Amino acid sequence: MKRDHLTFIASLLVFVLFALSIQSFADVTKQAAKDVKFACSHHGPTKMMLTLSLENGDPQKIDIVGKNNGDQWFVTIDGKEAKPGKGGTNGDTVKVHSGDTITWRITAANHGVAFAEQDLAEAMLKFDPPGDPKVGPLKLEDLTTTLTSDPWKMFGTKRWGTKPIDAGTSPIVMVSCKVK
Repeated sequence: MKRDHLTFIASLLVFVLFALSIQSFADVTKQAAKDVKFACSHHGPTKMMLTLSLENGDPQKIDIVGKNNGDQWFVTIDGKEAKPGKGGTNGDTVKVHSGDTITWRITAANHGVAFAEQDLAEAMLKFDPPGDPKVGPLKLEDLTTTLTSDPWKMFGTKRWGTKPIDAGTSPIVMVSCKVK
C-alpha cells in the first residue's frame, strides 16, 4: 500500500510540473502574439503612433516612412499605400504576418522610432543589427531616461528604440526587422 501512495504522489508531482511547463509555454506564446505599439521618438506618442498586430497571411514588405510631416507615418505594404484604418492614419493598426520585412526610414525632417514595450517588440520582431547610419539600421537603445514626459510614460513602461535623427540630404534606415 505504501508503494501505491508513493507512486500516486510521484505521478501527481509529474503531472503538476507538466501542467506548469505548458502554462509557461502558453504565456510565452501569448506574449509573442501581443500587439506592438510604436511612435516617433521626436514627435511624441500622440502624433505619430501606430500598432503592429499579428495575423495569419503571406509574408509582405512593409515600409514605414517619416517625411517632412510630424503628424503621421507614411506606410506602404507591398508597394501600395496603406488605407486609413490599416496604417494610413495616425493611431491605426497595421496587420503583420510571420515572415514580413519591416523597414522604418526617414526621407526628411527629424524622426526616430520608439517602441512602447521592448519585451513585446522583441517577442514579435527579429531586429537587424545596427549598421552605417546612411545605409543600415541605427542602434536600438533604452529610451526610458530620455522620453520622460507624462504622455511618454503613459505610452509604455519599457520605451526602447532609436533616438531622433535628422534626415539630412539622404534617406536613412532607422530600423529594419523581420516578423517572427
